[in-house]
Amino acid sequence: MACEPSDRACTEVARSKDLEVRCEQTCEGGPQLVYCPPDTGRADSQVVWILLAVAILLAVGGSALFYFVLRKKGP
Repeated sequence: MACEPSDRACTEVARSKDLEVRCEQTCEGGPQLVYCPPDTGRADSQVVWILLAVAILLAVGGSALFYFVLRKKGP
């Protein structure tokens, strides 16, 4: 559901349906607020956190491996 920011009647209808503002988009008629059901589109954020954790583990593991390889070859 899209509403103009100044349209109080539309925003009240959206809120009465338990919708939340998901984003603001600019259309030919001007900016509009897009209302969606709660938790819509948030499932992807879990994947992002998992990928971030894997990347950090790889970075720490690679750094530790590099440190131990250099330590054994030391002078």
